[in-house]
Amino acid sequence: MSPSLDHAGTGVNLFATANLSGTARWFEDTSDVLDIDDDDLEDTIAFVHKGGMTFLSPILPDLKGIVCTAGSRESHLAILSRESAVPCVLAAQLAADVPSGAQVTLGLTDAETATIDIVESPAVIA
Repeated sequence: MSPSLDHAGTGVNLFATANLSGTARWFEDTSDVLDIDDDDLEDTIAFVHKGGMTFLSPILPDLKGIVCTAGSRESHLAILSRESAVPCVLAAQLAADVPSGAQVTLGLTDAETATIDIVESPAVIA
């Protein structure tokens, strides 16, 4: 039985590729990148707010994918993602909150539009 998906949003697909799943992690500024301290990024789908997020450059090739709530196919982030062959969703319109730690799936098979779905949200600790 496959897990149920909660549709979180859509965006511009930088390039068509196979769908992928991983763990969402928000990067708000440089300190978030500096705080990684050898975390395993192979399963990380980075979520950012600006297409000019050059502070991701040191870790970008290690990421599984990127979702950006702004940007275009000509943005700096798009250029770096394309050069590193890291799937990237740009101008993402998120209709649902995607918390860090959520398991997400990016639908990337369409050349124009990508989908973002939440497979599982992180457990809430009371």
